Amino acid sequence: MKSNSRELVLDAARRLFAERGYPSVTIRQIAAEAGLSASMVMKVGGSKAKLYEDAAPTDPEPLDPATPQSELGVVLASRILNRRATESSDPWVQSVFRTADAPNPKASREEFHAWAVQHLTKLLPASPERERRVELLTCLILGLAVGLRTQRLLENDDDAWIIATYGRLMQEVIDGDAAPRSS
Repeated sequence: MKSNSRELVLDAARRLFAERGYPSVTIRQIAAEAGLSASMVMKVGGSKAKLYEDAAPTDPEPLDPATPQSELGVVLASRILNRRATESSDPWVQSVFRTADAPNPKASREEFHAWAVQHLTKLLPASPERERRVELLTCLILGLAVGLRTQRLLENDDDAWIIATYGRLMQEVIDGDAAPRSS
């Protein structure tokens, strides 16, 4: 349990900014989410703009190096569902809002692209299509994270089904088996 007021405020700000974006979040909402007064939020956060900056997405927890290559898709999908279940901040969702709210969206997109490439390239075996597959995997992760957290899709579906379905799709991209099917 977080006892530090600053940690409580930053956790609340991350969740709210990730789900609603900068313009839609108020200090009072952050305070309510953190279980603190608005004046305490201002005291530990400084301002809404400073909180937004300080609540930037954190890197996803590194994958266990012992994770078999054949299970990476399920692990990635599971992490997104686990963050939803625990109402933890999701760096993938936050990246969407941070780009939309950025003073320089182009620079923000480039920064996100570099971040995603850094985190995902090492998961995919080397191939001529690796860069394209990294971007496709990024799209799958973003789609699932944003769909679940922001749009509240699949709220009544079984998490195990979502993990199995999305995990399979992600694994096909990771393995290079996601080639277009001929009709």
